[in-house]
Amino acid sequence: MAVILSQAAVSALWRGQVVEAIKLVRVEQHIGLKEAKEQVEAYVHTQPALRSRLVHAHADAREGLLRWVIFFLIGGAGLFFFLA
Repeated sequence: MAVILSQAAVSALWRGQVVEAIKLVRVEQHIGLKEAKEQVEAYVHTQPALRSRLVHAHADAREGLLRWVIFFLIGGAGLFFFLA
């Protein structure tokens, strides 16, 4: 069964806004969160280019988060060193 999403939901997915796409599907189709999430996941599964883009975006987000964590740990250690 082919999953069809609105243009607004598809655009949100291409911007990497999966949660926004799920919200749009819920409102547009008057369905619950689980059903909307399943429809969005099914749509993404049928679109290899979109799936690849989302995987890459998630990897970039994790890498950015890791950089911030390292920055704060080093900054905290430096602050502790100067205050101790």
